[in-house]
Amino acid sequence: MKNILKILSLLFVVILGVTACNDDDSDGGTPSIQYVRPTDAAASDSLLVSASMGQTIAIIGKDLQGVVSVYFNDQQAKLNPNFVTSHSIVVTVPGSIPDEVTNTITLNTSSGKSLVYNFTTKITPPKIKSVSCEWAKDAAEITIYGSYFFPTANGDIKVLFPGNLQAEVLEFTDEYITAVVPNGTMKGYITVTNDYGTERTSFIFRDDADIFIDGENPTAWNSWGLSDFASENGISGSYVNFEGTTGSWAWPANAIQLLYINPNAQPLVSEGDASDYVLKFECYCHEWHDTPMLIWFDNDGSHNVDGSNAQYHWKPYNNNGVSENYVTDDWITVVMPISDFIYSKDESEADRAITSLGELQNLNIMWFGAVNESTTEFGLKMWIDNVRLVNSKE
Repeated sequence: MKNILKILSLLFVVILGVTACNDDDSDGGTPSIQYVRPTDAAASDSLLVSASMGQTIAIIGKDLQGVVSVYFNDQQAKLNPNFVTSHSIVVTVPGSIPDEVTNTITLNTSSGKSLVYNFTTKITPPKIKSVSCEWAKDAAEITIYGSYFFPTANGDIKVLFPGNLQAEVLEFTDEYITAVVPNGTMKGYITVTNDYGTERTSFIFRDDADIFIDGENPTAWNSWGLSDFASENGISGSYVNFEGTTGSWAWPANAIQLLYINPNAQPLVSEGDASDYVLKFECYCHEWHDTPMLIWFDNDGSHNVDGSNAQYHWKPYNNNGVSENYVTDDWITVVMPISDFIYSKDESEADRAITSLGELQNLNIMWFGAVNESTTEFGLKMWIDNVRLVNSKE
């Protein structure tokens, strides 16, 4: 009996040992880091000792499969399990300033093991993506969108408008700044500065170089169904006023549409690739319940919505399939990349493209198409101004 008990005890110890070994195998042991490199295949031979906020890197090592969290200093990174293997972790450096700078990466496993690796996170200078209105008037509030808008040591941030005019900053976060356009602002670039660097806009504020519809020259274009031109509360003089009613695939007597015929009978732009350009305009929308805005270019002046030209369909009222009245409350800048002009009239085709500058000659705008079945109101009132083609790669 004693021998049987000894054998059973021995088996129990062996089983515990095997279980412990299996646990170690599933956890992968203590992780180790051999080096860190860029994810760009062209630069994969380079080794990194530091990285900027928002930069995606590859951590190369051993026994990494059990890692469940990664910290840069004291900021936790978002970890996608699909990008974690036994030999590598692909992760993006967090975009928040650490409370405590340790210049380390910390890996934590599901079993409580951890590894600290020396690595410097470089704080990124401000990055400007866009502004709410590129033609905002003096004394108007404007919102600058971007990232890394970190405060200085004094808790503020500096915004300069063309003419080296400092703006009053009303509020700001890491991702936006609300400021007042200084009196006397001219055409030029906006800059944002903090302790980590300076960034300027990629576009020119109040850029008038490429405008082809501005409301001041009504003889250069033809239209149907427009109420008229107006200037009250305009952004820069007169503007085009679209006002009326729309409907599902409807051709009302007062159709809301516009045809601009280039009086020079040639493309509106002459350099670069068509896909490098964006269509921009300022917009003040007072009411828009439904019916898409169809925009397309042509070079024959046919204004043929059924033609083969690639169209852009703008539907800002569409909220996950539900139509809501779209109102902007003030003038905003709308940006439509030429690469997004892909549709036919009914969207049965979504692979069209504008491939040459020769197609960018005349502009067509028309409210036409399907509406949400629950929509009961179709009123429309929209002002647009400063319609322009801008090379976004310059």
